[in-house]
Amino acid sequence: MFDAPIDTVTLWAGVGAVSVAVLTVIAQAPTTAPPAATATAATVDEVTTSPAGSVERRSLRAQYWSLDGRQLGLQNEGGTSHATLHRVAIPARDRRLGQVLDGRRPEAVFSSPAEFHQAIDQARNRSRNTRWWPAPNRLTARHVDWGDVDVTLVG
Repeated sequence: MFDAPIDTVTLWAGVGAVSVAVLTVIAQAPTTAPPAATATAATVDEVTTSPAGSVERRSLRAQYWSLDGRQLGLQNEGGTSHATLHRVAIPARDRRLGQVLDGRRPEAVFSSPAEFHQAIDQARNRSRNTRWWPAPNRLTARHVDWGDVDVTLVG
């Protein structure tokens, strides 16, 4: 009368195994969502289509970012997301372009529009070798126009 039928033991063992499997999957699920690359790309696109002098800043919830001219990537522990820009934007990864991105006029940083153009070309060429950089807390996009150079810097 107190003996358990054999199929009851098998049933409980199966329920236990399934419970362990479910807990394992839940424990490995990411705790945050991937960053919003599409919304960030929309911010950059808004600046590229605005008049020169336009600036926008957007908070990032990403650990790393990449930009190869038309493809923006954001990455955090929740995953990676990419978005395509409508127009080319240049990552301001060197010191002088960073100064222009931060609001200094290009003529205060570069000796001529040709030198500014050369710095943009070098940044464009470096960005083709897409790699991940540590992401800032806020991404800045600035539309700059000087001489024959009309560019959107991002950083």
